[in-house]
Amino acid sequence: MKTVEINKILIPVDFSTASLGALAHSEELAHRTGAELTLLYVIEPVLATMEFNTAAIIEANQTERINTKLEDLRATEVRHGVNAGSMVEEGEAAATIIRVVEEYSFDLVVMGTHGHSGFRHLLLGSKAERVVRGASCPVLTVGPIKK
Repeated sequence: MKTVEINKILIPVDFSTASLGALAHSEELAHRTGAELTLLYVIEPVLATMEFNTAAIIEANQTERINTKLEDLRATEVRHGVNAGSMVEEGEAAATIIRVVEEYSFDLVVMGTHGHSGFRHLLLGSKAERVVRGASCPVLTVGPIKK
C-alpha cells in the first residue's frame, strides 16, 4: 500500500455550517500531520444581466466582507497552533477548486457537503462530486453534523 504524505491541505469555505465542519476536521488533520491549511473562498461571477457599475459595487463590497471573514478564520487557526493561509479566487466553484489544487500542488482537499441526495442530485450533480472526480489529489468530504 502506498503511503500518502500530507503537507498541504486545501479547505474550500463558503461560511456554511458544512464548510466550517470541514475546517474543524482539517484542523485536527493538520495537528496530526503538521500540514499547512489553506482556506479558499471562490467568488462566483455576478449575473451578466446586471449593469456593469452596479455589479462592480456589489462585488467590491462582497470581496471586502469575504476577506474579513476569511482572515478571522485564518487567524483562529493560527491561534490554535496551525500554519494557515487563505486565498480568494473568482470563477465557477468546482472548476476553480480543481485549478487551485493543480496550481499550488495540494495533497488533500477537505470540503463540506450539504447532504443533498435523490433525483435532484442525479440531475444537477454537486460541487463536491465534481471536485472528487476532477482533482488530482484525494478529496475528503464531510457531511452535515447530525444533532
